[in-house]
Amino acid sequence: MFTSFSTALSALSASATAVDVVGNNLANLNTPGYKTSVVYFRDLVTRSIGAGLGETQVGFRDAAGRLLTTTGERVQGWTVDPSDGLVHTNGAIGDIVVPVGSLKPPIITKNITVDLNLNSNATVSAKPDLSYPITAYDSLGTAHTLTIDFTKTDVNQWAYAVSIPGADLEGGTAGTTSVVATGPLQFDSTGQLTDPMADNPITFSLTDLASGAEGMDIVWDPYTAAGAPRFTQYAETSGVSASSQDGCGAAQLMRVGLADGGLIVAQFSDEQQTVVGQLAMASIRNPDSLSAEGNNNFLVSAKSATPVIGLPGTGGRGKIVGASIEASTVDIASEFTNLIVYQRAYQANSRVVTSADQLSQETINLIH
Repeated sequence: MFTSFSTALSALSASATAVDVVGNNLANLNTPGYKTSVVYFRDLVTRSIGAGLGETQVGFRDAAGRLLTTTGERVQGWTVDPSDGLVHTNGAIGDIVVPVGSLKPPIITKNITVDLNLNSNATVSAKPDLSYPITAYDSLGTAHTLTIDFTKTDVNQWAYAVSIPGADLEGGTAGTTSVVATGPLQFDSTGQLTDPMADNPITFSLTDLASGAEGMDIVWDPYTAAGAPRFTQYAETSGVSASSQDGCGAAQLMRVGLADGGLIVAQFSDEQQTVVGQLAMASIRNPDSLSAEGNNNFLVSAKSATPVIGLPGTGGRGKIVGASIEASTVDIASEFTNLIVYQRAYQANSRVVTSADQLSQETINLIH
């Protein structure tokens, strides 16, 4: 008789908890990133014998620069190797560490490119028809503005001259410029560059820099990697369409973000972005065996298969999309259906209590 009471009370408690879970799911119907909660009997047992709750640190980076989740767990993956500046994903995973509070060292300029057209109708003159400034960085991160002048010397013939401010050189004169490289440019009758030829880039050096930096050896290739000329000579106004250089000055870390594919990207004060880490993703053959710990966190249980670590989007693993939040996975139709089922279960078990009470009352009445 008393077993009936205990069984019914246990069922009432389980049904009430199930209704609570449905209410929580419906309350988070429009909460981005919320995962639907499901009630299992083992959840009730775990709650009764589980360890006490402790405080967790909330934050994105700790004092050591380790990347944290919003609930304080250390994000695992691969961090950039300082020896070569690359992220090696074939090694063991560990805490992702970002260079908080540190300066990104400068990178000396070694290569420059300029894509341009020179006006074939320009007149022969001692005055440049086109002047274009491009910035180069020395080993200390000091910026130097190089000015490239293009002057027409004859039909289909031009000359270039690269100059640097005199104040940038030891012994130079402020307000004047020093020419560091000159040479001819030859075009054919179709406007294509013929001299210099491919695989013969323009090179020049910057020595005796006033900043105290080491000398700079710069390569200026007028051809692309595929061998197409970057210079043309057509009957259009002279102008530069694109330019590049591979150096940068020292810069302070401003913020860190997550990009597509799980790349951890750091943005510095010079607007440059650098990959500083790669997020790892675990694949588990039986994910339903995971134990929910709240805050969208899950732990492997005794029945879980061994997690296999790898890159997102590989080996059947999910994808990571930067600057995006997954919508709530709550299905309102399913939740309403579950609510009806749990309500009926509660009513049925309450009738068990009533029936057991009536039976016990009849038993007591036998004495009279």
